[in-house]
Amino acid sequence: MSEGSSQNSQHHTPEEIAVMLGGISVKTLNDLIRDRRLETTTLGYAPPSRKGGPRRRLWAMTDAQLEALLAVRRRRSPDQKIAR
Repeated sequence: MSEGSSQNSQHHTPEEIAVMLGGISVKTLNDLIRDRRLETTTLGYAPPSRKGGPRRRLWAMTDAQLEALLAVRRRRSPDQKIAR
């Protein structure tokens, strides 16, 4: 995971990216990013849950990181689905 740069790059939320990729779920987006070992930018952490457990990481993608994701999607054939 990388830190954000100061080059006027916009941060895209997971929800925005999922819509850009054809309305996939954020869970599927997370799986795609993890499987392809793509970088994201950590924005911080959500407050801890009352039930305990680890804090949830808040993340986004810069323009460059989003371009890398879109390039991966363009390389994949339209018939392929993410295997579960």
